[in-house]
Parts: sequence; structure tokens; C-alpha cells
Amino acid sequence: MSLQTFLIKLLALKRSQERGFTIVLALSMGLIVMAIATTLIFRASRNEAIASTRTQTGDSLAVAEGGVARILTLMTKPENSVLLTRNYDPIDSKTGKNYLGADGIPKTSDDTTIAINEWITPITFPCLPSVSPNITALTGSNSIGNGQFQLLAYRYDNLKQTGTFLISGQNDNSIVYLAVTVAISVTIQDFPGAISTHTTFDPDRIEIQTRRIAGKNANIYFDPVTAFDNSNLNGYAIKGGANRSQYLTAIGSALDTTDTSIDGTIFACKLQLNFPFTAQGTDLGDITDPRFSLLSLPLTGTSGQITHYQTNKIDITDKIIDVDTTAGSVYLYIKGSYLNKEGFHLRGDSKIRNIRTDGQLPRVGDLRIIILYSGSGTPQSAYLYNTACIQNAFVYNRDADFKLETSGDGCESPGNSNFDGVVWAEDLQNTNTSNTGINVPDDVLSLSDLANSFNLYTINKIGSIQKWQQYKL
Repeated sequence: MSLQTFLIKLLALKRSQERGFTIVLALSMGLIVMAIATTLIFRASRNEAIASTRTQTGDSLAVAEGGVARILTLMTKPENSVLLTRNYDPIDSKTGKNYLGADGIPKTSDDTTIAINEWITPITFPCLPSVSPNITALTGSNSIGNGQFQLLAYRYDNLKQTGTFLISGQNDNSIVYLAVTVAISVTIQDFPGAISTHTTFDPDRIEIQTRRIAGKNANIYFDPVTAFDNSNLNGYAIKGGANRSQYLTAIGSALDTTDTSIDGTIFACKLQLNFPFTAQGTDLGDITDPRFSLLSLPLTGTSGQITHYQTNKIDITDKIIDVDTTAGSVYLYIKGSYLNKEGFHLRGDSKIRNIRTDGQLPRVGDLRIIILYSGSGTPQSAYLYNTACIQNAFVYNRDADFKLETSGDGCESPGNSNFDGVVWAEDLQNTNTSNTGINVPDDVLSLSDLANSFNLYTINKIGSIQKWQQYKL
């Protein structure tokens, strides 16, 4: 082959290779462009889907928030507000457990497989008509615009005084779950400032006569069996009510023709006193005049716990027992026997006073004077004579009387009283014509642990929002 022919063939081969490379390059560039275009299309579609999902989630969140507002509004109605201290926590079909559990938080270890439903209508109360909340409106599925919301569960925390609502909001296929915790204030509507219950030990009856029972919580509950006039009452009478004279007569206050002695409502309704008190703590020995100097005063509470003292007998004249509850509550048990002439007697100008040294007002539930039946003989009544006073205390005497034999004002508080506090006893008795009586304090929250056991009607109010949390279930 001549040199000329070789060079011509080589040139032709080179051009052919260049054309092949150009084709391959063009094809490769085309695939890259297609891949980039596909990626851009995919990203655009994904962003559009994310934007759509975010829009739906935002819409669902708005529905859930609107549901919260509606549920809280429904809970302000008196017939529904009674539910704020009752739990509703059904089973989540996805998990087979409660939605919230006792801690009010979804998907924690305290969730159980037992449905909780205390929202049963009607809700009954002793001494008052039943109440029928609108359960269907509260727990059913409800519409807001194009969305739906539903209250799934509610938990009340008695210690923290809070309630937690779990509400779902749905728009299209997106669901949002909101748990909202709010403060709950609880007030017993007709707190029992004085209870006269009846036992088989004591044949006598409630007899208040013209004794003054003062204060916004000066409500009297008495067992109809103990009615002074053997009447057969089973309702209640508010101050100034048309039936008031019947109830005044029933408690031995027929002479109060102007309805001025008792500030509160009178209930012909027995509240059972079955609290499991047991005498315990430091034994003070008999507290009497000869031994009074041996008593280390004031009796003092301890921080973070209840301090207990016990004695067989308190029988003093013109003596003062101070109980300092600044640091903590004090329970004083009197466990004497009537046969042994033991029990509870304050004579002359004697006083038992609940005091504090931190500038705060003493709380009635922080000093509890608990008179216990020893089991032998006749239960011992509590007696107040002359101008004696029990100040800022709760007196409990399930098996015997609380007897006012006083003749005049003995307490330091404004008004005319020998007892500033709350008394729950077998009977309330008066043995003379004095009108000096009982001042029931306005603040009785410190006795809620006992009073709540009666299941009396409460006024429940929603306060501030404590927590607002979105969850995935």
C-alpha cells in the first residue's frame, strides 16, 4: 500500500471515530438533560405534595384549635362543668389502651386496657337534684367548616387541680391531636359548716335554738331522724325561703321567727361520717388544770407531714392551748371514756387556738380536733362553757354531741361566737338561751379532702391554660 493510500484511509477512520464519539456524546447529554428534567419534575411534585400536606396539617390544626375553644365553652355551662372533676378516657382502637392515662399524657406507661368513664348521666348528688350533662355534644364528632373535631379523652388531676383535654382535628386525610391542660378551681356549692348526724348511741336530737351560725359556709346538714319536732323533711330551705320556718323548727330554732340566726341553707339530709381516724402520735397525758404546766406549748406542726398528738382528756379552766400550724397540719385526738369521766371540756375563758407565725391566716383544716369513741360505755360529748373558744379549727365527733353551754362571746374574731370553725358531730346541742354561736370561715379549702368524699355538688371553673401540646398517635 502506497503512503498516499494509507494516509487517505487513516483520515477516513479518524473522521468515522469522531462522528461516533459525537453521537455517543449527544446521546449522553440527552440522557443527562432528561434525568435533570425528571429530577426537577420530581422535586417540584414532591414540594407540591409537601406544601399540600402542610396546608392540610395546618387546616387540621386550625380545626383542632377550634374544637378546643368549643369544648371549653361547653364546659362553662353548669350542667357540664360538674364533669371537670370526673375522668373520661376510653380505649384507643389503635393501641388497645387509654388515650391519656392517669398522667394526662398519651402513650406513657400508666395507660391501661381498662376504659374509664365517669361521665355517666344523670350525675346524682346527696341532698340536691341530679344533673344531666350533654355528653353527646361533648364527646361526639363535630364540624368546623370542612373539618371535624372530637374530644377523645379527659383526665382530672386532683392534686394539681388541673384537667387535660385530648382533642382531634381532621381536614381531608390529615389528623392533628392536641392535648390542652387547664387549671380547675373547685368549690363545694353548699359546704357543710355544721353536720348533725344520728347514731344509735344517743337518743337526743339536734337543738340549736337561737344560737348564731354565721358565714357564707354556715350550711347545716342534719339527719331527718334527729329533727327536733319529729318532722318528716327530706329537702332543704334557703335563707328567706317559703319553707324556712319548717326547717328552723326541725333543728330546734322555732324561736328564730325573723330568720336571722343562721346564714346558710338548712338541709334535711344525712351525711354519713365514716372517716377512718385512729388515735396516734405523741401522748400528751391528761390535759387538766393540775397537769397543765407539764404541757409543752405551743403544740407545733412539722413541715411536709401531719403531726399527731393524743390525749384521754381535756378539761381546763381559763387556760390557753396554742397550736402552731405554720409548718404543717396538726391532728389532736381525744380518746377518753365517759365512764372514766374523761373527754373534752373547755371552761371559763379557756381557748384552743390555731395560730401561725408567718403572717398568713390559719387554715381551718390544719387543726383537726378528733374525738374518738373508746368502745366502752357512752361516747363522750364535747362541751364548751362560759366564754370558752375554739378558734380556727375543725371538730369531729361522730359518736357524740357538740354542746354549746356558753354564755357569751369568747373568740377574738369579729362577731359573737364561741367556736370559729367547722363542726361535724352526732348532734348539735344548746342548753341555754344564749345566742353566742359558731362562725364558719369563708376559706374551707383545707377540708376538701374530707368534704369531697360526700360527693356534694361542686362549682367547677376553668382557669388559665397550663400546657398546649401537639401529639402523634
